[in-house]
Formats: sequence, structure tokens, C-alpha cells
Amino acid sequence: MQTIPLKLMISTLLVLFSSNLLAEIKNHPSPIDPLLTSSAGTSEQTASSQPADRSGTPFYPRPMGPTFEAGDERLNCRQLDQQLATLENDTYSAKPGFYEDPYAGASIFVGAVWAPGALAYLGYSGAAEFYEQDRVSEAQNRVEALRRMKARLRCYEY
Repeated sequence: MQTIPLKLMISTLLVLFSSNLLAEIKNHPSPIDPLLTSSAGTSEQTASSQPADRSGTPFYPRPMGPTFEAGDERLNCRQLDQQLATLENDTYSAKPGFYEDPYAGASIFVGAVWAPGALAYLGYSGAAEFYEQDRVSEAQNRVEALRRMKARLRCYEY
């Protein structure tokens, strides 16, 4: 069995990480980029400093406002309450955090002692946490939209 030298593994990981990081930096400009352009510049200059493709997943999640859907304006107070009740369950997450997850601890122990492949669970757990937070955030945004609609209809007044 042949082992890979530690220096080669570390340098390979650094090269992969730095290329991914540089690509991410190119896709998402700094918030001070508009300040660096001249104030006398046209809107074409500021538009050119922004990336052309913003459809990709951001490096960090960006806050979103409430989500309104087509047909929401036709709902009455009772229908809004029913939708809120069904959405309330989606605002909770049953996935434990990293330190509370017994499988994360087990994968670190097993990966360090017997089988390094067990550490792959940590990557899966991180991806699952990302998607779980995204699901909860979408449900919370929808709940906020329905609550605003109830306030507009004055459903809270008796």
C-alpha cells in the first residue's frame, strides 16, 4: 500500500481551495466596488462592475423578503389562518446541530481511528444543514407574507 506524502496532500488541497475561492470572489463583487468607481461615471460603468450571472447560489445566503404568490389577494381571513397553520410545521427543523448530532461525533471517531471514509458523513451533514435552513427560511418568508396579508385585511381586529 502506497501512501501519499502529507505535503503533496496539503498543497493539492490548497490549490483546489484557492481556485474555488478565487472563482467565488470573481462571481460576487465586494460591497465597496461601487465606491471604488468614479462618482462621475455613468450607470454603464457601475453595471459593468456587477457580475453578469447572479443566478448561482451565493457563497453566503442573502436575506429575502416575504413571498407572495398568485391568488393571495383573493384569500379571506379564515383561509389565511388555515394556510398559516399548515405552514407552521415547516418552520421547524428536526436536524440536530453539529455538536448535538451523535452521528457527527461517531464519524469523527471512526474516521480518526479506523476508516477515514467515515469522515464523508460530515460533508453530507453540512449539505443537509444548508438545504434544511433553506427550507425553513422559505417557510418563514411565506408565513411572514401571510401575516402581512392578515394585517392588511384587519383580521386581528374584533
